[in-house]
Amino acid sequence: MFDQLLKEACTGEVTPELALNILEDSLHPENALKLFSVASEMRDRHIGRELWWSAAINGITPCRIEPRCSYCLYADHGTMREDALIKAIRALDELGFRHLHLSGGANLEGYDEEIVSMVDAMRAVSDIDIEVNLGPSLSRETVRKLKGLKVSSITSSLETVNEELFRATKPGDSLEKRKELLEICEAEGMPTRSMMLVGLGESNSDRIRQLFYLKSFKSFQTLRFSRFSPVPSTLLQDHPRCSPWEVARTIAVARLIMPDIQIGLANGNSHDDIPLWFMAGGGNQLLGGSVGRMKARIHSGARVTPVTEDLTITDHMELQERYAQCMGLQITTLPPGRSMPPEVF
Repeated sequence: MFDQLLKEACTGEVTPELALNILEDSLHPENALKLFSVASEMRDRHIGRELWWSAAINGITPCRIEPRCSYCLYADHGTMREDALIKAIRALDELGFRHLHLSGGANLEGYDEEIVSMVDAMRAVSDIDIEVNLGPSLSRETVRKLKGLKVSSITSSLETVNEELFRATKPGDSLEKRKELLEICEAEGMPTRSMMLVGLGESNSDRIRQLFYLKSFKSFQTLRFSRFSPVPSTLLQDHPRCSPWEVARTIAVARLIMPDIQIGLANGNSHDDIPLWFMAGGGNQLLGGSVGRMKARIHSGARVTPVTEDLTITDHMELQERYAQCMGLQITTLPPGRSMPPEVF
C-alpha cells in the first residue's frame, strides 16, 4: 500500500490527502526508508547533490513582541551598530562566504528604517547575497527598497498555520501579518523563505496544510525546519523535545510537494542532524558560520574568532566538511546562480 502511495506521488499530482497519508504511514521505519529514497532522488534531480555554504548574522534588532512567545527567551542586546555589521560582513567575506542570513527580533510596528539603513551600509562594502528575517516587521515600501538593494529574499517565519496554536504560544505576535508579508513579497516579485516549527503541538494535518499554503506562492524558494527544544524559564519549558524522526519525515514529504526548493535546518537541530536531513531529501544549504553576541556553543572542530568587543564568528565549516566527506559529498562557497567570485570592493 505504501509503495502505491509513493508511486502516485512520483507519477501524478501530490494532493493534500496523498501527502497526509504518506506522512502518517511513514511513521514506520521500513516505510520511511522508502520515502527518504524517493525524496532524495527528487532532490538530486531538481537541485542536485552539491551542498553550499551560508552564514548568519543574528540579533541585529531587539524583539518587541509582547507578551513574549511561550517557547522563546530572546536576549535583547539592542539594535546592532552599522559599523559592527560592516566588520562582521567583511570577516565573513574573508572566510569565503557568499551568502548571508541577516536576522533579528520582530516588531509589529516595523523595523523599516533600521533594516534599509543596515543593508544600504552593507551593500557599500560587499555584494554578498543577503536574506532578511525580521518577522512581520517590513512594509510594502521597505520590501521594494530591499529589492532595489538586491536583497536575495525575505523570510516570514510562520512556525505553524494552526491559528489556535499560534495564538496560544505566540500571543503577542500576528500570524495574519506574517502571511501578509508573504503576500506583499509575492506581489512585488521578491523571493521568500519561511520556517516550520515541528513539535510545537501541531497535527500532521497542520503540517500538510502549511506546506501547501507555502507552495501556493510562486516566489517561495526556501523552507527551514526547526525542531522544538524546550528552553528553561519559558512557559513551555516542560513541553517535550521533538524527535528528529518527526522532522525528517516532514522534510521528505515537503520535498515531494515542492521538489525544487531549498530545504534547510533551523533552531533546535544540531550538526549531528545533517546526515538524516540529507537522507530525507533535505538540501542544499548548510549554515557554516554565524556572527552573534551571545556566547556560542562550541562543537568539535569549531573556530571562534572575535569581530568586535561583543561580536564573534563561530565557524563550523571544518566539522561540516568532515561530515560531508563521510557521505561522499562536496560543499561549495557559491550559492545557486553564482558562477564566479565577486568583484573586490
